[in-house]
Amino acid sequence: MNQLKYDMNTYLPIIFSGSDANAEFSQFLKEWESVNGTLSIVDDTNEEAKEYALLMDPSALRTGEKAGVLNQINYAWVVIPWRKVAVHTLAKDEYVALRTSRNFNLLTKSEAKTLADKKIGIAGLNVGNPAAVCLVQEGIGAYFRMTDNDILSLSNLNRFRASIADLGVNKAVLSARQAIEINPYLSVDVWGDGVNAENITEFVSGMDILIEEMDALPLKIAIREEARRQGVPTIMVTGNGHDVVLDIERFDKEPELAILSGTIPQDVREAIVLGPKSFDEKIALARDFMGTGYLCERLVSSFDEVGKTLIGIPQLAEASFIRGAVLTHVCRNILLGEDIKSGRYDFGLSKLYETKHV
Repeated sequence: MNQLKYDMNTYLPIIFSGSDANAEFSQFLKEWESVNGTLSIVDDTNEEAKEYALLMDPSALRTGEKAGVLNQINYAWVVIPWRKVAVHTLAKDEYVALRTSRNFNLLTKSEAKTLADKKIGIAGLNVGNPAAVCLVQEGIGAYFRMTDNDILSLSNLNRFRASIADLGVNKAVLSARQAIEINPYLSVDVWGDGVNAENITEFVSGMDILIEEMDALPLKIAIREEARRQGVPTIMVTGNGHDVVLDIERFDKEPELAILSGTIPQDVREAIVLGPKSFDEKIALARDFMGTGYLCERLVSSFDEVGKTLIGIPQLAEASFIRGAVLTHVCRNILLGEDIKSGRYDFGLSKLYETKHV
């Protein structure tokens, strides 16, 4: 890879670490600026050293004494090409230890170690985006495989955590960038052309868990069939106004489990496989894939308005962020080996005021 070239599909950082990191970065900087212009520098190492010293000796918080300066802290240079920024920061082990330190004791050290080694597939990075960000922030996952063939559009900014500067960027690429900017030491693989019948087996292969949030109904069924064949647990969260609907399929425990735990009527599934014959049928299938009995009244009525008074099925940011949190929570539970049952669950803000303590 030519480290001096980057484009709208670039999502991997350039990292200089080890004993020669400073010299190697210095040479790279000269070459970069001769080709691409100024590379902004962020150097937070003084503050990071203080925090890391406290991490090694938390008792300094009680005594009020200054934590001892550590003789050996390793650093690295992380270049974020799409931002034209280079960050001088802690090397991998120190970085991960300090960045995730505030997760404890809500996560134990043993749990964190288990979660940090997992491989996670995310198909569909509209809803998958807040899940990816939340998972990375909690230190869950060493490897992410992300796929989406759609780009960020202005109408996505009612719920997608991005900016107008990101318009036109592939959603999987954008999500990978956000993940890398939180943990540059992650391993991320983006499939920017999406999944299809030819590559769906490869996409699922080797994953410890699959988050499925695609729009294409035939692919939603096909990827579940493949996950079931490979024994990969699959989860999906659907926005439901202010609430969410959670589907859990423990294909790792139940190899004969029906797709979506049997919630899709057979006639709907057959119609999806055959393909809609009209725009109205396409929208009706999107509605019936979940089933009107699981959806709130406003959402159900909105399907009939798509193409008339609405340009798409409505979704709210509050539900989108809840979806990311729920997906992360369920991933953590399953990956830690908890006895989480297959089925359909609901959760959300509509019940927020039902339990009042004072």
